Amino acid sequence: MELNQIFLILTCIYIIFSNVSFYSGIFFLLAGIIFYLSYNVGKKLYDNVELKVNYSLHYKIGLILMIIGFISTILDLLWVRDIPLFNPLSRKFLSVYLTVLARFFILGWPIVLASSNIEKKKAIIYTIIFSIFVMLLGYRTTVLVLLIASIFVLYYKNQLSKKEIYLLFVIVFGIIVLLSFLRLLVLGVSGNPITSRISLTMSVYDILFNYFNGQLNGYLLYAGIFSYLGLSPGPRNYIAHLLGVSGVSITPTCVGAVVADYGTIGIISYFGILGIFLGYFYKLAKELKGVYLGLYCVLMGYTLVGIESGILDFDVILYYIVGMILCLIILLRKKLKK
Repeated sequence: MELNQIFLILTCIYIIFSNVSFYSGIFFLLAGIIFYLSYNVGKKLYDNVELKVNYSLHYKIGLILMIIGFISTILDLLWVRDIPLFNPLSRKFLSVYLTVLARFFILGWPIVLASSNIEKKKAIIYTIIFSIFVMLLGYRTTVLVLLIASIFVLYYKNQLSKKEIYLLFVIVFGIIVLLSFLRLLVLGVSGNPITSRISLTMSVYDILFNYFNGQLNGYLLYAGIFSYLGLSPGPRNYIAHLLGVSGVSITPTCVGAVVADYGTIGIISYFGILGIFLGYFYKLAKELKGVYLGLYCVLMGYTLVGIESGILDFDVILYYIVGMILCLIILLRKKLKK
């Protein structure tokens, strides 16, 4: 079970449970196919490396990230004087910078798992506890990424069987349904919490494909970076503005963001490069473990969740850049060694 296989299956599910136009559906599927194929190319480009890894140092790095994330989460809750999990409307009052630092927690825990020999049962119990803690800020994305990353770290360390991983993903799906239902309940909205969400985000993608194809010229990426500096509205807020909606943010799917920024031709380069990078990183992470495996599994989580929300947040983009830098460092060290 690899990232490109799951990615392609999810893209098909999103198409099936939506009513997008024919051509936008074809290009959404094309994005999944390109990612699937390029990921396999990235795996084939990888060559084994003989590198000693200081797992003790990697463990400390993960622990520091967790501490920063923990403190930032507590301060963020104190800042908003509410619990966004139970009051989603209060989420917009969270501190942007504290929220970014709080997400270090979901990066730190998978690194700790990948750098240590924590017993399987303890690892699962800790992951559940940490997921509940992260859940308090009211963001489903961070909870899902933490769960996905932790499960796959254990899987790639051969601590989980395929049967166990299927069972855990049924539990993760149940958590998704629960969080979505809770959000709809608090907001007083009815409907199926899963299919209605897919239908909504895919309808946004359909509009972007048909009416804003290549028209934004990279502005969503610009907004994703500079919104953290207060120089631009967030990319999802900007999409809401394009659609004539105010006071909310709207997710465009990963394909919608690419199409709006770079047009349909951008799908080939974007998902081609992303697939090759993650395919190469996957082989590297499986061999070296530690920070490499922890970060890869976090990127795996963000890539899968990004099918709906898009990869638009500045800190998340930085995680991908850090992963690319790690791959380049390994390639450079191999060449210097030769």
